Amino acid sequence: MADHTYENCYKILEDLRHVLDEHSDGLVQATDTSGAFKNAYLITEINRAMRYLFGVLFKRKPEQFISNTSLTASSSVLTLPWDFAAVAMLRDSNGNNVLPIDVHLLHSEGVTGSKRLYRRVGNTLVIDQDGVSDTYTLYYYSKPREITMGESSAGAALSLTLASSAKAIADYYNGMTIENVTDGWTDTIDDYTAARVATLAAQTGAASKFYGIVPEIPEPLHHLIAPRASIHIRSSNPKAKNPPTPVEIAAFNDDLAEAVNLWGGMQDDIPIEEIFEDFQPQLHSGPFLAWGN
Repeated sequence: MADHTYENCYKILEDLRHVLDEHSDGLVQATDTSGAFKNAYLITEINRAMRYLFGVLFKRKPEQFISNTSLTASSSVLTLPWDFAAVAMLRDSNGNNVLPIDVHLLHSEGVTGSKRLYRRVGNTLVIDQDGVSDTYTLYYYSKPREITMGESSAGAALSLTLASSAKAIADYYNGMTIENVTDGWTDTIDDYTAARVATLAAQTGAASKFYGIVPEIPEPLHHLIAPRASIHIRSSNPKAKNPPTPVEIAAFNDDLAEAVNLWGGMQDDIPIEEIFEDFQPQLHSGPFLAWGN
């Protein structure tokens, strides 16, 4: 394999397997399935760890994660983007604020309702007035999309077909960075289909190439994803050989505090105690912390 440029999902999986004392190229590449931990489970834990680190940053500086997009209503329904976490502000085409409404105040049958009110329903926002087809601007807090790795099944100029473990959701990986760890190139996914075909910005894809998607959380925290996943697995999964030690947990806490302060700027330095008091890690019986989601 070529050297890694980024902490992509393939590299993070390698690191995690090393810490779990269950590493081989065959296990990472799924040609060997005899291990205690399957790749699907470990990648789920990798994404859980990434969400945790995002939560630490989001609680401290949510304004750093503001995005905006234009949404057109279909029968009063606005479908939220895949990276949506929470509404910051919704405006209509005239620049007027559209406000959230309590379910008890929804308009009754035979009443027009208002275009200036909405409610959240699942992965949508529903305008209170029926039959609306207007265009709105949504300002929202974005969350990192899940990362994945695998072996490509096909490729061509500006095209790479991802493995079946990738999301079968159109546009899911649009704009994300992908690294071909077999050939050593990186590129941007310009478009993505539900058939798992990624349109590349510059490179030529091919079958039987191992790749990893690069996390969207800030780069200073990428190296903490594998340790965080390891601590959670080893403190909660009975298949793990050794629980994390207090020294290991203390080292992770120190690294996290340093990374958060590096990302936030030195003028915002805060002690690690403040970070972890905010998130209330729980000390369970035994010499390690059992972390939450």
